Amino acid sequence: MVEFITRLDTVLFLFFNHAIANPVFDLIFPILTNGVFWIVPGALAALLFIKIEKRKAIGILCLSLLTVSVSDPVCNRIIKPAVHRLRPCDPRVQMETGRFLLGRKTSLSFPSSHAMNMFAQAMLLTLFYRRKAVWFFTFAAVIGFSRVYTGVHYPFDVLGGAFFGVLTGALAFGCHRMTDAMIKKRKLRAKPA
Repeated sequence: MVEFITRLDTVLFLFFNHAIANPVFDLIFPILTNGVFWIVPGALAALLFIKIEKRKAIGILCLSLLTVSVSDPVCNRIIKPAVHRLRPCDPRVQMETGRFLLGRKTSLSFPSSHAMNMFAQAMLLTLFYRRKAVWFFTFAAVIGFSRVYTGVHYPFDVLGGAFFGVLTGALAFGCHRMTDAMIKKRKLRAKPA
């Protein structure tokens, strides 16, 4: 079963990485997959969010940072070493037909930390703003796809990252709700009768 899944993952990788390759994607996806690309748009979006939502935005942004500060180390320090899967672009894998637009990397592959972090954010933000779920998850999916297209992850790495990311985002939201409810209870108890 594991061998079948690995073979299927390789076939899917080669399809998304090689069969649909074109000059436009070759230009766009290496830029999109780079975290530096997100800094300016992310900062501008955060400022606009704070201007519109004020105090609520600051709380959500803090929770968002806290979520990533959990999802990223869990991915890179716990799950990846436990699974110990090599990237398709790792020279030891010897995948000759792959296109490795970001070069050869020897770090571990499963799950994709980009996907885990993006899907954690998408889930968290969706639980606050359900009507915008399509936008949040579309952005996360594009980043996940970029990881396969550029040759640094297999599709199942991205799906695994999406799964763990959604779980992390939901847990962060649940912890926020529980904490919020406990604070409200204490305030009610503290009010004079």
